Order: sequence, then structure tokens, then C-alpha cells
Amino acid sequence: MGEKIGVIGAGGWGITLSRLLAKKGYRIILWEPIKKNLYVLKEKRESPDYFPGFKIPEEVDITGSIKEVALKSDVIIIVVRSTFFRDTVKQLKEFYRGQPLLIGTKGLETSTGNSMSEIIISELGNNIPFGVLSGPTIAKEIAKGMPSAAVVATIKKNTGLLFQEILNCETLRIYTSTDVRGVEIGGAFKNVIAIGAGVIDGLGLGINTKSAYLTRGLNEMINIGCRLGGKEKTFRGLSGIGDLITTSFSKFSRNRSFGEAIIKTGKERYLKENKMVIEGLFATEAFYRLSRKLDIELPITESIYRIIYENAQPEMEIKKLMTRRPKEE
Repeated sequence: MGEKIGVIGAGGWGITLSRLLAKKGYRIILWEPIKKNLYVLKEKRESPDYFPGFKIPEEVDITGSIKEVALKSDVIIIVVRSTFFRDTVKQLKEFYRGQPLLIGTKGLETSTGNSMSEIIISELGNNIPFGVLSGPTIAKEIAKGMPSAAVVATIKKNTGLLFQEILNCETLRIYTSTDVRGVEIGGAFKNVIAIGAGVIDGLGLGINTKSAYLTRGLNEMINIGCRLGGKEKTFRGLSGIGDLITTSFSKFSRNRSFGEAIIKTGKERYLKENKMVIEGLFATEAFYRLSRKLDIELPITESIYRIIYENAQPEMEIKKLMTRRPKEE
């Protein structure tokens, strides 16, 4: 395979995709903007602070120049955290040549409520051949070669088929979709619900509680997702319930672990000691704002928001949810 693929973002997901694609025979160029991290990646071929134990193959080029990535890549994959996404795209804009661009970042922009694809369109134009990758894809499991599946959503089917061909392999099965909006909303919203799943784990409330909670959380995902233009079928697929289950149960899930730490460690202490990004923090605020703006009732999301941002007691929030007015399912 002669294609060269640029991976923008050298966190766990960026390293995982670089390893997977290099194994398939693609030439990879991996971008890390922070000089200290760049030095460590080049020197050790590993990220000991953020993704220890997973070596970056020698055939993967590592660079700090986004210009180099843009000019040398036939396809670009962006996997930076959501809070840096717009700034990264702005840096890319000067050198971008119109090549296919795959978004691997899950989340919403807190200040605007925009999805990552909306940021791409606003910064690069609406004729960009882009796609969105989402699904139950805990990076450590994919990096270890454990089988999973994901979905790539694109506006144009041919673009989806291209990304499917690039990513699909014996350990990662890729499906296609044209519901870009739904795939993005599912990938972002599940992080909100996963925080609450972690709270339930921390309190030791059992599988009945967690199952009921996740079912009602999925209902909120569908309610706001359909209101924002997604299709209900999508939320019952890999990027919806599939990703929700993974993120709410996995010991590697940062959002679930954060929720559990609220009970066992304390929110502030955990955030201070943990270097990993908790995307659910930003997603919770973004969806809370959207629910107010659109007048959509999201009681679980509101409770998670109050626990995180207003220091509400989780036990009291659970009581509020359980004592709401009875209704039809």
C-alpha cells in the first residue's frame, strides 16, 4: 500500500491507530505538538505518561510539524482532544490540500455546542471529504489486538468506503453510515452517562441500578440526538449503545473511572493526579447548555452536571431521579 496517512494527535487513540495502520502496510506520520512529549516519543518510541506499554513502530514517522503532515499525507486522521480541536484545525488550514479527513475525536465544543464535523466545515469549508469514526473502541484493547467494531459516518458514500477499506482489518471491523450527526452525538453523549455509571460503581449499588440507569441514559441520548438531527437507529448501533456499554463498564474508561473517583477519591484530587483527558466533563456542560437552549428534559444529564459543577451529593441526585413523578416508559 502506497498511501501515506497523517495522524494528528499522539495520545492513546492516535498511537493505537498508527500501530494498526502501520501493521496493514500504510506509511504513517504521527503529529505531536508539545516539544517535551515529542522528544519522549522520538527517544522512547512510547508515551510512558499517557499510553505506557505500547511501542510505536520504527516505520512510523513522528513530527512536530503540522505542515509536514498536511503536505506529505494522502489521508489525514484527527484524534486530538475536543478542547484543542478547533485550534488544531486552524493550524492545519494553512497547509491543507483537500485530502480525505477522518475525525476520531469524540465530543462537542463547550462554548458553541458544535460537533467536530461542524468545526471542520466552519474552518475548512463544506466540500471537504470527511468522515467520523466512532464506536466501542477503548484504545488499550484495540492496541492489544482484541476484536471490536466501529462505524464510519460520511456524507458521501464513496468517502465512507475509502475509510472502511483503510481501517477494516481482522481485529477491527468497520461499518459505514451516512448519519454523521447521529454518530457524533452518540460518541459524545455516552461520556456524560459513563460518568454516572462510575458513580454507581463507586457507591456499590449493583447491576440492577446500573442497568436501569443506562437504559434511561440511552433514552436521553435518543431524545436529544433525534432533536439535533440524528436517526434513532444510529443510537441503537455501535456509536450509540455499543460505545455506551463499553465506556460504562470498562476499567480503562476514563469517564467511568472519573465518576467512580468522585465517590472514592474526590473529584478535585483525581483531576489533579490524573493526566488523562476526561471528555465527559466538557460534554456534560455542552449537553446541559443545549438541553436548556432547546428546552429538552434530560434529568440524568442535569444530575451529572450538578454533581460535577455544583458539588451536589450523588446520593441526593439519585433520590431526586428515583422520586420524580411516575410516567409511562
